[in-house]
Amino acid sequence: MKLTGKKLLILGATAGEISLVKRAQEYGVYVIVTDNHTDYILAPAKNVADEAWDVSWSDIDTLEKLSREKEIDGVLAGYSEFRVENMIKLCKRLNLPCYINDEQLEITRDKIKFKDCCRKYGVPVVKEYASIDEVDEYPVIVKPTDRAGSIGISIAYNFEELEKAYQYAYDLSIEKRVIIEKYIHDADKVDFYYLAENGNLTLLTSCDTVNAQNNDGARVVQTAWLYPERHQSSYDAKVRDSIEAMIRGMKIEYGCIFFSGFIDNNQNFVFFECGYRLEGAHQYYYTQKRGPVNFLDTFIFHALCGNTHDVPHISINENMKCVTVNVFAKEGTIAKIRGIEEIAKMPDCTLALLHGRVGEQCKADKAILDKICVFAFSSESVEQLKRDVDEAYNKLQIIDDQGNDMIYDKLDTNEILKWGGYGILK
Repeated sequence: MKLTGKKLLILGATAGEISLVKRAQEYGVYVIVTDNHTDYILAPAKNVADEAWDVSWSDIDTLEKLSREKEIDGVLAGYSEFRVENMIKLCKRLNLPCYINDEQLEITRDKIKFKDCCRKYGVPVVKEYASIDEVDEYPVIVKPTDRAGSIGISIAYNFEELEKAYQYAYDLSIEKRVIIEKYIHDADKVDFYYLAENGNLTLLTSCDTVNAQNNDGARVVQTAWLYPERHQSSYDAKVRDSIEAMIRGMKIEYGCIFFSGFIDNNQNFVFFECGYRLEGAHQYYYTQKRGPVNFLDTFIFHALCGNTHDVPHISINENMKCVTVNVFAKEGTIAKIRGIEEIAKMPDCTLALLHGRVGEQCKADKAILDKICVFAFSSESVEQLKRDVDEAYNKLQIIDDQGNDMIYDKLDTNEILKWGGYGILK
């Protein structure tokens, strides 16, 4: 096999990296993971990799030295722009392939630069305000310009809340820059995922989002993603050409790039951010089942070969659907997690990933809730997807040390049927 015996260094060793490690190992790759955790409970990918380094993924000098000694063939990072930034630096020093460059990273990590690029190519964006004093309607959403994964995000419904939200975002911004945008609460959040192979673009998949209903919009909690997005024809007619022109204008050749935005009741789109990296929905086994590829392969092959010529492809099944469910925790100390192994064995399961651990202390007052696990099912039938999620919830237990259920929010699985029938999502 083309990759057998090659050595891949992955920057990061969280639960999120486990699938990447295992996928590379399936191709005979020798996989090394690195971060500064010496407690492998906090770095579970170290338990499945062929080798683990207790070196921070930002310690480029040490990583360069070790990589030369170990004759590393490729470097990868995902799920964090900060790790991607260090991947770029390390690949430059080692003269290894890297699917992304500094300019592309800046556009996809900086929300202001992203929106400037959108305007250049005619991609519609969410309304923003240059300062607190310019805000003329509420609610607004306030974010650091340079963070992802909901870090530093707040929703403000009046001026007092806006001041607090601004300071919170400012404190968590690396570059101390904040963006204030109109909070879109009367539209559905959507995402569109593109695959790039030698500059050729494929709309890999798309999704609708179901937000948690139990907090009255006080925080953004994405309970589930439903694939594909229901209004594909509107996307094709209204914004697809502009987005694909933007991707080509950014000179993106390999990897996956995703765009996040909203669609209103008139099927008009606006976008607020994108990412050029592996992302937290982990839908690669869905795209393997649906076609054309498991997109982990495109990252692995490019890192080790500099191209994706030998990535295995299959024909696309347009009828294949997917539901991905996020499970967040209420406040408390986790005493028991049960069921994720049983969920993984269900026939339609394409993802069962455990993030949390027994003994973990979860706080309800954090802006970002602790994600305990994520699971996904893929099927051509929405009725089957509903049954799958119901069964998964019946299997899953997350219990605190007082014997209480810790699951923050559960998807109303009737939403799957509404979505499949092109009904209105809540």
